Amino acid sequence: MSKATEVTSIRRLAGLFNTSRSSATNPAVPTAAAITSSRSIDEVPKFQNLVHRFKKSSKSSKFRNYNRTAYFNTVLRLASAKQFSLIDDILQHQKKYEEISQEGFVIRLMTLYGKAGMYEQAHKLFDEMPELKCQRTVNSFNALLAAYLHSKKFINAGELLEQLPEKLGIEPDLISYNTVIKAYCEMGSMDSALSMVDTLEKKGLEPDIITFNTLLDGFFFKGSNC
Repeated sequence: MSKATEVTSIRRLAGLFNTSRSSATNPAVPTAAAITSSRSIDEVPKFQNLVHRFKKSSKSSKFRNYNRTAYFNTVLRLASAKQFSLIDDILQHQKKYEEISQEGFVIRLMTLYGKAGMYEQAHKLFDEMPELKCQRTVNSFNALLAAYLHSKKFINAGELLEQLPEKLGIEPDLISYNTVIKAYCEMGSMDSALSMVDTLEKKGLEPDIITFNTLLDGFFFKGSNC
């Protein structure tokens, strides 16, 4: 089956679902940043100690470059406790190390901000990349889009794709479009998602299995919630 036929099939499948929802509201799915915490104020010193130990471990280049699990688990633990200032503390601390000039390392930090629902900090770090002597490419741009997606800022993700690439001289790739398609599907705006498929095809890109699965999931979710 050709890519064009697959897209047509996706559009026909859309007719199988009741698309009469009155509004494309965002489902109330809690993010890590919104999870209510039962931890008491007495536990704050424990988290501060965690941050202290993390910073101490960060002095090791081996830790910074190979212990990604520790980064993820620490940020997730702090996010679950709504200790967002401490998350910012440990991630800002990473700027003192030489890896901050490497795009891959910055992408990791942006991803962690996104997982914690801290899209504004992710965007700030993206904006700071030139002064950190770190080149911005489509890869870090995609990390920024993903941070907005994980933070449930779906409309903003679409606006970023529309506005930033030309301004920064970055050419979006299929991952860029798939991320925004996912954002539109999450908010139930299937017309916008399909429009994004048209846009990527006009750019000479071809939808892939991720594109089609995302659209199918979006139509199914919207149909089941009508």
